[in-house]
Amino acid sequence: MNKSLTIIERIVIPHTAFVDAQRQIEQCFTFSAGQGAQGLAIVGESGTGKTSLLESFESKHEPIRRGDGMEVPVLRATVPSGPTVKSLAGKLLEALNAPDPERGTENEKSRRLRVLMKNSRTRMVMIDEFQHFYDRGKRQIMHNVADWLKVLIDDTRTTLVVAGLRSCRNVIDENEQLARRFLAPIQLPRFSWTDVGQRSQFICILKAFHKEIAKQFDVPVFHSEQMAFRFYCSTGGLIGYLANLLKQTLRNAAVEDRKVIRLDDLAAAHAQSVWSSEYISTLPNPFERGFRLVETVDLLNRVSKIGAVTETAPMYSSSTGKGQGRKSIDSLLVRS
Repeated sequence: MNKSLTIIERIVIPHTAFVDAQRQIEQCFTFSAGQGAQGLAIVGESGTGKTSLLESFESKHEPIRRGDGMEVPVLRATVPSGPTVKSLAGKLLEALNAPDPERGTENEKSRRLRVLMKNSRTRMVMIDEFQHFYDRGKRQIMHNVADWLKVLIDDTRTTLVVAGLRSCRNVIDENEQLARRFLAPIQLPRFSWTDVGQRSQFICILKAFHKEIAKQFDVPVFHSEQMAFRFYCSTGGLIGYLANLLKQTLRNAAVEDRKVIRLDDLAAAHAQSVWSSEYISTLPNPFERGFRLVETVDLLNRVSKIGAVTETAPMYSSSTGKGQGRKSIDSLLVRS
């Protein structure tokens, strides 16, 4: 792979919300040894940095080889779409580098996972894409998988950190006792252009990207006021979208064997990489030379909907009534 294409992957730029979230996770981790702790839910739209946050924290607590085997303090896995107990157990076994993670029945996998977690002295379990515990199509929570995870967390006395879209809160909010066991959810918001502090942080992030990219390419100053506004209108303040835009820009430059990136190149990359829902009124390409650099309420309102997903509240069928749902997921976290 062209080295220039890895620039974006290598850069992790902590901002206020990111640093605060890391601090809270670290606090939970510190007090989790041997007894578990109250857990955390990290909530935000796609592209706000939830996965990067988990990866960054995990990288600070990497597996360590001891005389009696591997110690895995943080176990991180992504919930597969339409999760079952077997599929989630398989993902966790795979994260522990267990041989044949898909082998065995549900009970066999569960037993093997518990043994490995205890032998590896695992203290924290991180579950990404936690909204997959909520079936948006049926508008129901997958109680059996949630209940299995609760038992796993209790038995191994680990701390649970979950991350996902807003709908992941449905699994927690559905029961008052369950909600009481979580600390307040950590929100990773998209940046707002009208908030002076958030705008400043967005511009600082652009400056950091520019610093690295400018080592290999002749590029416009990303963090100038006008260019920053163009980038904001392109990405809606979502760092994931900004990363995708810059990756596409560098890919195009690599394919064309260019060391110069101009406004027209960013315009082409924007058209190729930024997803804008058909339900948003037509948005102009902010890197086109004719784009009006005017901060109108209408433009910022439409830009704020880039990448947004409409999510619904849970609906309980007669076969899985609210009372039954409460019983099945009543202790998703460790005992308080």
